[in-house]
Amino acid sequence: MRNLVLLLLITTTGCGTKVILRDTNVYKAELDQYHRWATAQSGYLRDFIAEHCECDGDTFADAECKDAADYVLTIEARADWHHQMSLWNAGLLPDDKEPAKNPPSIAPLTCPLPAGLTDGE
Repeated sequence: MRNLVLLLLITTTGCGTKVILRDTNVYKAELDQYHRWATAQSGYLRDFIAEHCECDGDTFADAECKDAADYVLTIEARADWHHQMSLWNAGLLPDDKEPAKNPPSIAPLTCPLPAGLTDGE
């Protein structure tokens, strides 16, 4: 009986909470790079949509153009918020810089795309 209790104790005891520590500067650099990639891609897609996508009324005639336009509008509306929230969650922003609890609204998907951040807005 003693052996059974000892076996149960050993098998139910874990090694504690797993903690992974990352260098703060490396993590911030990664977040900054992901933000730059997303916003740059959004600008390239906006240019592609303007040159190659056609409207069917106020919607896109092509499903790929519709998906690209949705991506552009989402990134333009929320990339900065997600970047700031990632920094905040990692404890890399001061207390007075806490982002809003909810992300900004995304503009309605219409064809042609409304002017956006990558248009110089």
